[in-house]
Amino acid sequence: MKKSILLFAVALGMLTACDPIKEKGSMDIDNYTSANLLDGATFSQYADEACTTPAADGNWIKYNIPNASSVFIYYVKADGSEFKLASGAAGGVFNFVPSRGSDPVQTVYFKYINANLDEVVASKEFTVQVAAELNPEIRLIASNDYGKKTWTWDPSITGAVWGNMGYCGGAGSDVGISGNGQWWGVTSTDEFNQQLQHTHNGVNNGDGDLNAYMVFTEDGLIKSYNADGGIIREGSYEIKDYNPNGEWKVGTLVTDAILWPYEINSNGNVPGTYEICYLTSDKMTLVYPDGGDYGSLGNWGEATFWHFCSNSDVKGMAYGYDNGKSWTWNTEAPDGVVWGNMGYCGGAGANAVASGKWWGVTSEAEFMGQLNHTNDGAAHGDESMNAYMTLTPDGVITRHAGDGSVINTGTFEIDESVKCDWKVANLNTTAGTILFPYEINSGGNMPTTFEMVYLSGNKMTLVYPDGGDFGGLGNWGEATFWQFKAK
Repeated sequence: MKKSILLFAVALGMLTACDPIKEKGSMDIDNYTSANLLDGATFSQYADEACTTPAADGNWIKYNIPNASSVFIYYVKADGSEFKLASGAAGGVFNFVPSRGSDPVQTVYFKYINANLDEVVASKEFTVQVAAELNPEIRLIASNDYGKKTWTWDPSITGAVWGNMGYCGGAGSDVGISGNGQWWGVTSTDEFNQQLQHTHNGVNNGDGDLNAYMVFTEDGLIKSYNADGGIIREGSYEIKDYNPNGEWKVGTLVTDAILWPYEINSNGNVPGTYEICYLTSDKMTLVYPDGGDYGSLGNWGEATFWHFCSNSDVKGMAYGYDNGKSWTWNTEAPDGVVWGNMGYCGGAGANAVASGKWWGVTSEAEFMGQLNHTNDGAAHGDESMNAYMTLTPDGVITRHAGDGSVINTGTFEIDESVKCDWKVANLNTTAGTILFPYEINSGGNMPTTFEMVYLSGNKMTLVYPDGGDFGGLGNWGEATFWQFKAK
């Protein structure tokens, strides 16, 4: 394939239609070059998808390129890869929102291949709005702090990660939290291998593996990987009609690149649109009704479900994305213990307290009997099971009594460089700012570094070894634990 590229930039709003090379209908396709491909082309920018509100720096760009029967429109990312904005017809609308921190003046490329297989690429500069902050739904699916998020299969709900269910209606969150309406589902890689008739080619392409994963980025890209990190498929994604208060769904995910993207019992149909019934910082459940019959919601016809989870957005799970996140005592923990001592056991931190616990407090009354562990022998209000602490994105931690009054405040940071099987991060704080911030049997020592051995969107467990001896992990020396849940 021959390739001729001559890039040119045209200032926004200064477009000029050139005289046609030949009369309409008689132009030789071989005469198109990068210099004249966009001759006569028109572009207009809008603030909305419906193109009803013109905007000089709008992110919705309407185009018409009369010199080409079809075009491929893209921009070049920082890593040199091409990101598709639109393809096909030589007229239409594409959306372009550069990543945070980008230059608002962006170059967009238009590729045309003529009947002689000559590839012609022209370019044009547009001034567009650059997102100052991510939309709420993108923060959840792609992370606010990292700009990308890894998702994998989630067997924690019912054991099944993909399968069929009744298109039940009601609260979509019930599908995401408890698997409401499910009929049947795949629970292992072996079971995926027994369901190849649902794929488009009768093959497990690598996403039928519980260790497969997919990565969403803030600039609208999705890639699905097999367990070894090889790319299975990639493309773009969009979330439409986001409403966090929606009863059945919070939005619609538009993409064809998720893991195992097939509608069940459809001979490999890839819907391309999925109802997002549940979406948090670490959980996502998608649903697609039989044949795309969304109007049958509540009739219990067959639908396909997908359960995904993520543990890659540590900061998002810890303090949220807007005004911060509050944590209170996790009275739902095994045996109801929220603070106490354990063996510094090592292994998988997620099981630390359950496997290593020696003793623990379960109520306010029991906390009041443990004031000998405080620095001053006094109660401060965080002995209440209603006490809470708030972490905000600007690094401020505030300790509250059960009645909501502030006990004290300080700063914190999350250090993920220490991540291992035992812990996901260290939580470094001003002394005395977490709930009941005392190392057990220490005369009131208030540590400033806590090991975050478990973290999800609604559970957090902290551990501190005796005297701060982090090197003693696995020796079963005494350690203090704290168990919290999202308020």
